Amino acid sequence: MTVSNDNSIANLNPVRSIYTVLGILCNAPQTVRDPEMPLSEDDFLQAFHKNIFAAINNIAYSDHAVEKVTAVDIDNYLAQFPQNYKIWEQHNGFEYIESAIENVNMNTYKNNYWRVKKFALLRDYVNTGIDVTDLYDYKLNDLKHQEEQMKALDKMDIDQIVDHYQMKMLNLRDKWSIGDKRQRFMAGDGMEDLLERLKEEPEMGYPFMNGYYNAIFRGMRQKKFMLRSAGTGVGKTRLSLADMCNVAVDKTWDYDTMSYVDNGENIPVLFISTELEQQELQTGLLAHVSGVDEDVIKDGRYSKEIEERLRKGIEIIQRSPFYAEYIDDFSLADIETIIEQHIIENGVKFVAFDYIQLVPKLMRTMQTMFAGALREDQVLVQLSSALKLIANKYDVYIVSSTQLNRNAKEHEMRDTTSLRGGSATADKVDHGVMAFRTTKKDIENLRHVFEQGYNHKKPNFCHYVYKNRGGSQVGVIIWTKYHGGVIREEECFVTDMDYNVLDVENLHVEFENTKVDREQHNNFVDEHMDENNFEDGVPEF
Repeated sequence: MTVSNDNSIANLNPVRSIYTVLGILCNAPQTVRDPEMPLSEDDFLQAFHKNIFAAINNIAYSDHAVEKVTAVDIDNYLAQFPQNYKIWEQHNGFEYIESAIENVNMNTYKNNYWRVKKFALLRDYVNTGIDVTDLYDYKLNDLKHQEEQMKALDKMDIDQIVDHYQMKMLNLRDKWSIGDKRQRFMAGDGMEDLLERLKEEPEMGYPFMNGYYNAIFRGMRQKKFMLRSAGTGVGKTRLSLADMCNVAVDKTWDYDTMSYVDNGENIPVLFISTELEQQELQTGLLAHVSGVDEDVIKDGRYSKEIEERLRKGIEIIQRSPFYAEYIDDFSLADIETIIEQHIIENGVKFVAFDYIQLVPKLMRTMQTMFAGALREDQVLVQLSSALKLIANKYDVYIVSSTQLNRNAKEHEMRDTTSLRGGSATADKVDHGVMAFRTTKKDIENLRHVFEQGYNHKKPNFCHYVYKNRGGSQVGVIIWTKYHGGVIREEECFVTDMDYNVLDVENLHVEFENTKVDREQHNNFVDEHMDENNFEDGVPEF
């Protein structure tokens, strides 16, 4: 028989586990410092338990030498707070804690800790209006049913519970979010207006620092998704970092004038890192903005001039709307939530997600979504498709990357078959690029180009453009000289896949009158690159 209980949130209060946790904490109070198993007052429902935990926690943090907390210690602590002490006395707290200290099994802390945390999470869901009865039916006093659900809940970890409800919300969202999926119109509707609008404002997104990217892809356009792939250590993360930095900062170091020059309006960007933590990201950003080699920054020995230059670079970055998130394990819902939050809160329009890869949470949630095991390539395809859908849904530009497989080492295999996850990974992307360091074979194949005098510099980097939706240039190679220490490039020339030079404009453009003419901005003058001046912050190339 089941009985309805309208005041049933108390059923989401695992009192026996709380008794055990508090008793163990009294016997080993420094356990509260464990960063892998944090606790807070919010993990307890009743004021009685909250007060006891607060007392244990504060006593433990007051002195590393505290090895045990007694009922007397808690009584003395709570006596300072009349309201809390009254609750302690009403619940016979002294006898409660003495009993817990004496009777608990110290080896059961982990299981009881996680049960306390899981029920705190379920209460949070209930308090936000989410029904959790499918996992634990707290509304009915059916002890047998609750026991069965408790066994199932004990087998789940916190992430699985969160994933369970995220998937529910995602499925509901997909079911009802039909606005972006269907449009009905006659082919000629509004064409006159379109023509006039393009005359006034040609279709061009925010400019890349690479002028050939601007000519080929028309800048970073909203609702577009670029996938830039490369092998390990080639620099795909750093290239995306530089793209976002170019949008977000209003000044960068210029080697021609040896000063900071205007870089246009600060526009909000989001960089989602799956590998680079805060310090790694910051040193790369500072190197790009200041033009000081990252190794010099990391060495920490600067001349007065270089230190002033770096401090000015820090000021520029600090006032820029460059938002960053680090997440090493994620689901599709996690990525969409992060992007949506920054769009709403910060007005972000440009996003870099680094990078498309297989992680445990993604695999787990995808298996739940598709009710079965998926191959790695199938999961990566779904992640790539999801990023394109997010770009369309939120009207943002997204750049991401993938690893290349071993096929990419062969020049004849530098196509979509070299992508991690195979050709299908690129099905939904608008712009597809593979980046490589040049090889001896590349230089030999370009010998006739150098003999024609192109740039008088040999490229050390190349971008294979294999997909360009809506663009005329595809199946081309952009050759550059890449300076990894400051994450900048000199554009050299563009060829087809047979190494014939193409007449592609090196297009440095202004964006809505916010960009200065930067045709010379990346023209690294050789005399400024003297390796003998390396200690003064000039990069060695």
